[in-house]
Amino acid sequence: MNKLFIRAAVCSMLAMTAIEAHSQEARGRGVPPRQGPPPQPVETRLQQIISTQGIQPIQTSNFQIPEVSSASVQLGKKLFFSKILGGEQSVACVSCHHPSLGGADALSLSVGVDAIDELDNNADNLLGQGRFNGNAPHPQVPRNAPSIFNIALFEQSLFWDGRVERLRNGAIATPDSEVIDGRRRPDTSLTLDTTLAAAQARFPVTSVEEMRGQFLPSADNHGLRQALTSRLNDDIADISSNWPAEFAAAFGDEQVTTERVYHVIGEYQRSMMFINSPWQRYLQGDSNALTEEQKQGAILFFSPPQQGGAGCAGCHNGNNFSDGRYHLVAFPQVGQGKNNQTDSSNSQDFGRENITNNQADRYHFRTPSLLNIETSAPYGHTGAYATLEQVVEHYNNPTQAINRLFGAINGQAFTENETPYCQLPQIELISSKQQVACQQIFPDAFTNSIEVANYLAAVQRGEITARAPLRARAALSPTQVSQVAQFLRALTDPCTLDKSCLSPWLLDNNDVAHFPDNTPLIAVDQNGNSL
Repeated sequence: MNKLFIRAAVCSMLAMTAIEAHSQEARGRGVPPRQGPPPQPVETRLQQIISTQGIQPIQTSNFQIPEVSSASVQLGKKLFFSKILGGEQSVACVSCHHPSLGGADALSLSVGVDAIDELDNNADNLLGQGRFNGNAPHPQVPRNAPSIFNIALFEQSLFWDGRVERLRNGAIATPDSEVIDGRRRPDTSLTLDTTLAAAQARFPVTSVEEMRGQFLPSADNHGLRQALTSRLNDDIADISSNWPAEFAAAFGDEQVTTERVYHVIGEYQRSMMFINSPWQRYLQGDSNALTEEQKQGAILFFSPPQQGGAGCAGCHNGNNFSDGRYHLVAFPQVGQGKNNQTDSSNSQDFGRENITNNQADRYHFRTPSLLNIETSAPYGHTGAYATLEQVVEHYNNPTQAINRLFGAINGQAFTENETPYCQLPQIELISSKQQVACQQIFPDAFTNSIEVANYLAAVQRGEITARAPLRARAALSPTQVSQVAQFLRALTDPCTLDKSCLSPWLLDNNDVAHFPDNTPLIAVDQNGNSL
C-alpha cells in the first residue's frame, strides 16, 4: 500500500481523535458545543417572505368599488332583500347571502324555497340554523353558499364550478351561453360592461331549489327573468309596487329592465369590500397587528412544502387569497350531488367537469377566497368541515381527514361514538327533527367522499390524469395546524362581525317603512333575534 496514503490516513485518525477529546473536555468544562447560525426572528423571516414574494396591501382603487350610499347600490340592496324576485315570492337573494352571516347563510347546504322551522311553520324569514326544507327531509341545494363579501376581487369566474366566467376576449360565458364545438361562447344577452357580479346575479332566480320553485316551470331562463321584471314594472294586477320610482332615482327614468335589475344587485354585492383585517394593517406597517402565533402561521402559509411550509399560497394567493382556478383537493362530498355529465351515483358532484365536459376537471372546484373566512363557516363546497383547523388538517392527508370526519375505522364509517360530521349544526338539527340517525340523512356521504379521496390518490400515483391535483406533502404538526388557522383568522375585517358597521348593507326601519313592495325579507335567527 502506498506509504503516503497510510501516513495521511493515520494523521486523519489522530486529528479526529484530538477533536473528539477536545469536544469531550469542552463539554466537561460546561462549554456548549459549536452550533450553526441562530434561527432568524419570526418578524425577520416574515418580512423577507413578504419582500421576496412581492406581497402588497390591497389597492381598492383598481376595482372601481361603488359607494354603498349610492342610489344604485341602495336600489340593489332593496332588490336583494325583496322576495318579489323569488318565483313563489317566498325567498330572496339574501336568504342565502346575509351580511350578518358572513355574506352566506351559516349552513352546510343552503335551504331555498319551501323553508320551514322545527315545528313545520313557514320560515321564509328565518335564516341560518333552524331553517329546514318543507318539501324534502334534507336540503335540496347541492352546494354550500359562497360568501358574497369582496366579490369584486374575483376577476375570472364565480360559483364553485366557474359557470359564470370571463373569457379571454373579455366577454362572459354563463349557463345561458351557446356551446359550439364543445366550447362555451359569450352570453349574447350581456355586454362588455357587464360585471361578473351582475352576470352571477341572474342565475339564483332560475334555480328550482334556490329561488324559482315551481314558478313558470316550462319557461326558459330569459322568459323567467322577463316575468320577474314584469312584477317590478307594476304590470301585474295582483302585485302592487313602487319600483319604477326607485329605478328613476338610480337611473333618471322609470324604465325597469332585466339588465338594470341584475346590474344594481351586482353593484350592491360589489360594494361589500371588507378588507381592513389585521393582515392588511400588518402589510401597511403595523408590526403589532398580528400575534406571534399568527406570524408563525403566515410563514407556514406562504412557504412552500420544500422549505418546510404548508404551501397554501400556491393556490390561495393574490388580493383575495384565491388564484381563481380549479383544483382537485378531495373535500368531502355531502348532499344531493349536482348534474353530472357522465355516469356516477346521483349524489356525487363532478364540479368543474360539469361545465367543461372534460374528465381532467373531475372533482375540481374553484379556489375560494380566504378573506373573512372566519365568518363563513362551515367550509368546503358542501360545508362538511366546521372549523378552520379541520380544513388545514384535510391537506395533511385527505383520506385520513375524511375517515376522521365520519368516524371511520377500517373503511367502516360511524364506528366512533362521536363523529364530527354528525356534530355539524345542520346535520345535528335535521337528525333531531326527523328522528333519524345522522348517517341516514345522506346515506352516500361517506362513500362518495372516500371515492373522491381515492380518485385523488390514483391521480397522485399517476394512474389518472387531472388538471390541477393536490400534491402530496409532509404533514403539519398540531401546533403548526393551529398556527395556520390563527393566521386565517387574521384575515377577518372586524366590520364583518359588527352589526352596526354592517348597517349600510342592511334594511333599516326607514327602508322597511318605505319598501317598494310588500315582500321585504325581515331576517331573524332561530331564536327570533333580528339579523
